[in-house]
Amino acid sequence: MKLIAKRGLVMMIITLTFLSCKRDKELLFNEPGAIYVTSLPDSTVFTFATSPDVKVTDTVLITYRIIGNAAAKDRQIRLEPRDGATAKAGYHYKIGPALVKANAFSATVPVYVYRKPGLKDSTVNVILDIKENADFKPGFTNQLRYKISISDVLSKPTIWDAVWASYFGTYSVVKFKFLLAVTGKTNWNSSPLPQDSRYLSQKAKNELLAYNQAHGPLIDEFGIEVTFP
Repeated sequence: MKLIAKRGLVMMIITLTFLSCKRDKELLFNEPGAIYVTSLPDSTVFTFATSPDVKVTDTVLITYRIIGNAAAKDRQIRLEPRDGATAKAGYHYKIGPALVKANAFSATVPVYVYRKPGLKDSTVNVILDIKENADFKPGFTNQLRYKISISDVLSKPTIWDAVWASYFGTYSVVKFKFLLAVTGKTNWNSSPLPQDSRYLSQKAKNELLAYNQAHGPLIDEFGIEVTFP
């Protein structure tokens, strides 16, 4: 009798455990996933000053990744500008399609930025925060925002110290203007391919050598001779 009772108790525990696991799996499957920013650094300083005057619009790309399962349908990422933004939506910028495509685990969202007269002497900013919606909850707490600064003023590229310094050394306005003139490169806020970096580095060294031979040393705004590593 005791053996039967024990067997019955074991079967009941197994059954309850199975039902509990099944319920947890159903909740996990039906619950919306989470999403977070993967772009590093989580900000960019975009300037039109490195582009020809005829260029009046450009695109900043922000990458996101989900936590959880891919879905069989497209899912919307809810992005909202934080209070206090000086960049005006629809005037200085516009958020493009913010979607995680069906069966995908990541997404790249375009933010279109526009060249406006007031940007010649000022910088406007917007912080785009991930907000919860029917498709996604916010993911990692320290990866939920992306800041975009927009200007038409020549400024130090966001990734200079992390990427460009190893090729071109300490930043200065004079050095940067020289690089813009001799390389023709306009986008300095995205990481280049290694072969492109080597090409730009060698091009800059050759052009600087030619400049120095023709005009003497190029001196920056700090009174220091411009050199490249």
